[in-house]
Amino acid sequence: METNIACARQLRAWGYARPVIAFKNVDHQPADAVPYGDDISFHCAIAAEVWQDRPTPFYITNANVLCGGALYSGIGNRPVSADEFDLGMSQTIGVSRGYESRRQFRLVNQQVPHTFVHRRYQIIGRLEEIAEPDLVMVVASAYRIMRLCKAYTWKTGRLVQGLSGSAWCVCSFPHVLRERGISFATGDEQSRILMGLDEGELSCAIHWEALSVVMENYPHIQTGLAVG
Repeated sequence: METNIACARQLRAWGYARPVIAFKNVDHQPADAVPYGDDISFHCAIAAEVWQDRPTPFYITNANVLCGGALYSGIGNRPVSADEFDLGMSQTIGVSRGYESRRQFRLVNQQVPHTFVHRRYQIIGRLEEIAEPDLVMVVASAYRIMRLCKAYTWKTGRLVQGLSGSAWCVCSFPHVLRERGISFATGDEQSRILMGLDEGELSCAIHWEALSVVMENYPHIQTGLAVG
């Protein structure tokens, strides 16, 4: 945990004001986290409670998640009835909704990896509270997210792929869990509102294996114009 604490402190020193949120999927009921209880919400809203007053770290199951976030983040969707599915689609499809038709909805999901193994529980909390999480999420201005991405590319030579056009969970978890790298996302209108993001903020998902690469090389990247 000393590494996590040092990482969180360093990010604050670099100007990342929001606490970094960590996610860890496990099959055993966590003994060192508070149960989320019977509350139900959208996955993005649940994650954002780390920035609020709820005791952390806490753990959820897919029964706590109203949306597809449980599936995309690796704990699998709870069973839903045909009526529940149709109700969900009515809130997703059409003008002023997420997609024009079910065809676009299917196309989006065909672009999302679904190869990781689902676990029973997901622990959510601040980076300094969760040992060896699966991934972390940093939320900051576009400039500060750029610097995280640049630190990764500076060392690895791999471009960072950002994803947009769908919800925060769709664009954050699947690709990072599969590629074990880093990605950034804009989220969509609903997820941004539920998370309380400012207009200029982006989220950046970083796999645990990539976080040390970002942290170690952040001091090496360019600041300002290159001269001399």
